[in-house]
Amino acid sequence: MNKRNRMNPLLFAMCTAGFCTWNTITAAYGANSGSQSTSVGEVNASASALSESAKALASTDGKLTRKKIFKSTQSQAVVGKREIQGVGPAAGAAQALSLAPGIAVRGYGGISSTARYEIAVRGVKVGWSSVNGDVERNGLTVLFDGIPMNNLISHNGGWDSNEIPILQMIHGINVTYGPGNPAGRWFDSVGGTINFVPLQPSVKPSAEIGTTFGSNGTLGYNFDLKTGMYDGWSAILAGGYTKNNTFRTGTFNAPSQSLAYFGKAVKTFRSGTFSLGGYVDSSREFRPNFIPVTPIQGITTQGLNANAPLYSQQTSGFYASLPESIWFKQLKVQGYMLYSKLNLRLSRDVTLHEMAWYRHGHRVHYRITNFVPGSSVNSEYYNPSSDTYGDKLYFDWRLPMNLVKAGGSWIHQQYTTPYAGYNTLLGTSPSFPIQYNSDVLYNNYLTGFVQDTFTPFSGFKITPGIAAVQYQTQMYNNGAQAFPNLPAGAQNQTLINSASDTISRLEPSIGVRFAPVKWGSVYAHYGRSYQNPTDNNYGAYNGNGGTIDLNSLKPVKSTDYEVGAKFLVHNWMLLHNFTFNVNYYHDSLANETIATFLSNISQTKFAAADAVVNGVNIAMADNPSWNWHLFANLALNHSYYTSYTPQGGGTTLYGANVSYSPYLTMSAGIDYRYYYHGFLFSPQLSTVKDIEGFVYADGHVA
Repeated sequence: MNKRNRMNPLLFAMCTAGFCTWNTITAAYGANSGSQSTSVGEVNASASALSESAKALASTDGKLTRKKIFKSTQSQAVVGKREIQGVGPAAGAAQALSLAPGIAVRGYGGISSTARYEIAVRGVKVGWSSVNGDVERNGLTVLFDGIPMNNLISHNGGWDSNEIPILQMIHGINVTYGPGNPAGRWFDSVGGTINFVPLQPSVKPSAEIGTTFGSNGTLGYNFDLKTGMYDGWSAILAGGYTKNNTFRTGTFNAPSQSLAYFGKAVKTFRSGTFSLGGYVDSSREFRPNFIPVTPIQGITTQGLNANAPLYSQQTSGFYASLPESIWFKQLKVQGYMLYSKLNLRLSRDVTLHEMAWYRHGHRVHYRITNFVPGSSVNSEYYNPSSDTYGDKLYFDWRLPMNLVKAGGSWIHQQYTTPYAGYNTLLGTSPSFPIQYNSDVLYNNYLTGFVQDTFTPFSGFKITPGIAAVQYQTQMYNNGAQAFPNLPAGAQNQTLINSASDTISRLEPSIGVRFAPVKWGSVYAHYGRSYQNPTDNNYGAYNGNGGTIDLNSLKPVKSTDYEVGAKFLVHNWMLLHNFTFNVNYYHDSLANETIATFLSNISQTKFAAADAVVNGVNIAMADNPSWNWHLFANLALNHSYYTSYTPQGGGTTLYGANVSYSPYLTMSAGIDYRYYYHGFLFSPQLSTVKDIEGFVYADGHVA
C-alpha cells in the first residue's frame, strides 16, 4: 500500500503569508514609515521579472520531453513520473528502467529497491547479478542530475542499481541509446547513457510526505520540500528510507535497507543560472544464496554432512534459505556527491556551460561460509572505495542556421581495493589475512569535442561531431603496504607489481533528421566510441603471475548505426500528445576482454571477444485525456559473439548468443487518475516480459 499526504497549498500559503505579514509589520513599525503606493507599471515589471526567472529555472530541468525526443537525431526515450509511479512505491531504479523500450533487468534473489540488479540496454549491461561472461558489463554511463555515478575503471561494481533506492525523488529517467552525440557522451557510453533526473526546485512552494508498507516486512517513507522562488532563489530537499526482507523462507530472512537524500538550490539571474546540489545514498542487503536444483550428497540445511535434510529446491524447497551461521554475504553500497552547475550567457548568441563535481563511493562485501570446516578461508572482507573529481565546460554558439557546441571534460579518480580472506577459527582475521590484495588505481579521463547542428531549412538538420578522448591509467600493487602484518604462507591475490598506460582515440559521429510533415520525421545516426579496459586488464586481482602486455591492450571499440522514424501527434481524435517511435540499430563491439573469476582456484581467467548487438525497438504512448495515460513497448534483440576465444587457447566460438540478453522484451501500462473530495486516486497497471536465450561464460550454448 502507498499513502500520500500532500500539504494543502492554501494552508501552506496562509502560514507563509502569516510570517511575511509579521515581518512586514515589524519593519514598518521600526522605520516609522508611512503608506506607500505601487504603480501598475511596477506590478507588470515584477510579473515580467518573475516570468523570466521561472523560464530560467525551468531551463535547469534536464528531463527529456516528447518534443525534444521528436526533434532529436538520436535514439532516445524517457520514463516519466506516471510510469515511475506505476512500478510501485517500493520499486527501485531497475524496476523503473524495465518499462523503457529495449531494457531488461535481472537480479539474484533480492527484492525491490534495496537489492542490486543488472541492467541491459539492447544487450549492453551495467550492474551486477552474479553472472559472468557478459560481453560488455560496464557499457552504460549512469548519471544523477547529469553527474556521472560510474566508477571509471572497476570491472565489478562500476555502478549498482540500489544507488537509486527512493524512486519518489525521481521525476524522470532519460535514456540515450548508443554512444550518442559528443556533447552528451561519457567514458562508458558505448551502449548508452541513463540519466536519473531528480525532482527540481519550483516557482511555487510545496511539500509532500508519503509512507509505504507491505509484505515481506516492507516499510518506508519519503518526503520532498520545495521553498518556491524567492529573490531569484529556489531550493528543494527530498529523501526517503525503505527496508524489507527477502521472500526466502527459513530462519534467516536476509533483511535489507536503503536510504537516500537529495538537495539542490538554484539561483536565477539576468544572464543565466547557478545551482548547487548534493546527493547521498546508502544500501545494505544480505545477498540470498544460490540453491542447488537437485540434492548434493553432504550439502545439508545445517552445513556439510550434518544430521539434517539435504539442501536443494527439490528437498528443502524452492525458496529455502540457510541459517545465518552457515552462510551469509552482506553487501553495502554507499556514496555521496556534491556538484555545481553554471549556465552563463556571454552574449546574445554565446552561452557558457560549466559543471564541476566530487563523488565518493564505498562498497563492503562481508561473507562467511561454514560449509567446509577447517578451510583456510571461510570469510572475506572486501571494502573498495573511490574518490572522483570532475569538470565539464563547453560553449554553445547560436548562428542563423547552426548551433555549435565545443568544449571538453576532465575526470580524475583514485580507486583503492583492499581484500582480506581469513578464518578466525584458524587464527586469521581481516587485519591478519591468509589471502589478501590491495590495488590502487589512478585514472584520468580527458575529452575535447566539437559538434554542429546545421539546419539549412525547417524540418531538416544534420549534426556532425568529433571528440578526442584520452584514458590515462596507473595500477599499483599496494598489498604489502596495506597488510604489513601477515601470517606465514599468506598469498597476495595480485601478483603484478605495477602497470600504466595511456590510450588516445578519435570518436566521430553524425546524425541526420528530416521531417516532411510537422507530426512525423525520419532520422539516422552513426557513432564510434571507445572505452578504457577495466582494472583486471592492468593486473588488478591477477593471481596468475607474469606481466601485462600493454602493447596488445586495446580499448573497447563500439561502432553504432541507428535508423528510425518518430511521430508526435498533439491533438487528433482520441490522440493527445501521442508518440510512436521505431528504430533499427546495429552495434559492433570489438576488443572486448572478458574476465571470469573462478572461486575454486581463486584466479581470474580472460577471454577475448568481438560481438554484435542488433535489433528493433518500438515504443508508443498517449494521453487520451488528463485522466488517462497509456504506453507500450516492444524490442527485438539479437546479441551474439562474432568470436570468443578463451585464455590459453581452446575452441574459438562464432555466433554464440551473449548470455542474458533477451531476444524479446515487452512492457505496457495503463494509468487512470481522478480527484474526489480533495484526494487524488491513481490506479495503475504495468507489466514487463522478456524471453531470452542462455550461453555459459565459456561460450557453451544451452
